[in-house]
Amino acid sequence: MKFEKRNAQKYLRSFAKADRLTFLQSGETFFKEFIKQIEHAQHTISIQTYKLDDEITGQKIADALIRAVKRGVDVDLVVDGFGSIELSSDFEKYLVENGIQFRFFSKISLFKNLRIGRRLHHKIAVFDQQTALVGGINLATKYEGTPYHKPWLDFGVLIEGSICKQFEKICFLIEEKAFVGMPKRKLGMPTNFSAFNINIRQNDWLRKRSQILRSYLMAVQNSEKSIILFASYFLPGFRLRKALENASRRGVKIKVVLSGISDIPFFHNASKYLYKWLQKNNIRVYEWTPTVLHAKLAVIDGEWMTIGSFNLNHLSAYASIELNVDILSKPFVHQVTQRLQELIETGCEEILYDPDTRWFLRAKQASAYYLGRVLMNWITFFPNIRNYYSKMVD
Repeated sequence: MKFEKRNAQKYLRSFAKADRLTFLQSGETFFKEFIKQIEHAQHTISIQTYKLDDEITGQKIADALIRAVKRGVDVDLVVDGFGSIELSSDFEKYLVENGIQFRFFSKISLFKNLRIGRRLHHKIAVFDQQTALVGGINLATKYEGTPYHKPWLDFGVLIEGSICKQFEKICFLIEEKAFVGMPKRKLGMPTNFSAFNINIRQNDWLRKRSQILRSYLMAVQNSEKSIILFASYFLPGFRLRKALENASRRGVKIKVVLSGISDIPFFHNASKYLYKWLQKNNIRVYEWTPTVLHAKLAVIDGEWMTIGSFNLNHLSAYASIELNVDILSKPFVHQVTQRLQELIETGCEEILYDPDTRWFLRAKQASAYYLGRVLMNWITFFPNIRNYYSKMVD
């Protein structure tokens, strides 16, 4: 994989060293690590997520955070007002009365705030500014699983090192409404890369940040051998589709893994409309069948990857606040690639386009696709998106 263009050199200069990276998959192991980090924190904890539930998983996390408060740790927790709309008032009260600084980001109100476009979609947890958990995993029971239900498939990465101070700054900007002066790192081409090199990428179109989308485009355009995409809610825009087409023509082997079981059937039909286009361009399509696939991850040429909250669709590109981490590390990315290949082999079904698909099924998928794109545009800008600050619980 070669980053040869001028803007690519600027991109490379924005990488920074992490002391250690650990790849995590949703389920019991991820949440054990999450609780462990809470228990080990001594000074500060900052958590921001799209969805927090008040069921088994949310309650365990709340109890661990309250124990942290009692031993003197400052705990800030921000959840999205739409994603966590089902959170009970009793649970909110429980958090606040036990010393957690709890906020909703743009809480939905029928009469005061019906802004549903710009959402806090990133998932970040920072502990003592030295350790961070970043990915696409919400703090909800469906991502941990139960004895009766397997967890939704998603991924995260545990990051250790002083680079985590950057995540803390990002959280602070949301908590304190201080969007002016977004954190910037000094650019200076590293003389040599470390074993773990990461680049924090944000998408917040209203604040003129489209870093994650640019990362995807740049990486696909510079790919030489292989691309693996795990993508929920897959409705990529024209530029990314064109980049994938061109990569395939160059001989890059591309695998796209989508959800065979969807929590939003309408979206699933919209994605299916693209299967013909994918396979026409020699892109292999797989469906993850054991559970819902919620992952947002790409691995390219076995040496570059991106992981986080960003979906390949209009909402993530132009509406929501998103955060991904790009990683340049052959040993680490090779390890992740092996794990993804295992999941493809053991839990996925390859989908081959059937030219004899009945016309009404194609019409249903086409209608879902085009209507979905219209709806995402409408949601992005209706009714307005001026109030985007976090709000303390009364």
